[in-house]
Amino acid sequence: PGTVSCADILALAARDAVVMTGGPDIQIPTGRRDGMVSEVTNVRPNIVDTSFTVDDMMKIFSSKGLSFEDLVILSGAHTIGSAHCTMFNNRFQTDSRGNVTFVDSSLDKDYAAKLAKKCSASTSATVHIDPQTSFSFDNQYYNNLLSHRGLFQSDSNLFEDQRTKDMVVKLATDVDSFYEGWSESFLKLSSIGVKTDEGEIRQICSRTNV
Repeated sequence: PGTVSCADILALAARDAVVMTGGPDIQIPTGRRDGMVSEVTNVRPNIVDTSFTVDDMMKIFSSKGLSFEDLVILSGAHTIGSAHCTMFNNRFQTDSRGNVTFVDSSLDKDYAAKLAKKCSASTSATVHIDPQTSFSFDNQYYNNLLSHRGLFQSDSNLFEDQRTKDMVVKLATDVDSFYEGWSESFLKLSSIGVKTDEGEIRQICSRTNV
């Protein structure tokens, strides 16, 4: 505290989570300072919603200086992690008898049925975003998209949209290209809005010092 900023801790933790799950190790610069404002209302306008179209996602990405390629590559982070059912259960409907209605035709029906069964027990239930290799940072996420098994609507949209489809196909067959692209795109992402000559080093990450 007082030396290493919370902003640096977050960036390094994200980098190390990738390394710990088998992904590339990236050298990223440190020296970030923490902002003087923390408002929950600033979060939603700056992150992608799971229902977003490619246009919706690119509106946010382009405002940060990120490209279509960055969008597809950074979405590959969904190769690890979990999600609550409320983030995707609008893609199917389950009645009181357990019968499933498939709302989203871009989602594989067998996969949707398994998700519906899992989520019928509780809306707070969680599932792995990548059902195949959920603890490995690999390119299986893109193969899931090719099989119409992207958990989020925003994931499926990357394969359905002609502007991003070819990149998804390429990354599904070439893990080295994914790792190389990830190293470049993550470095760009971790450098957005960095404060170096203003702000503070927070003593407690959840609030400012004053």
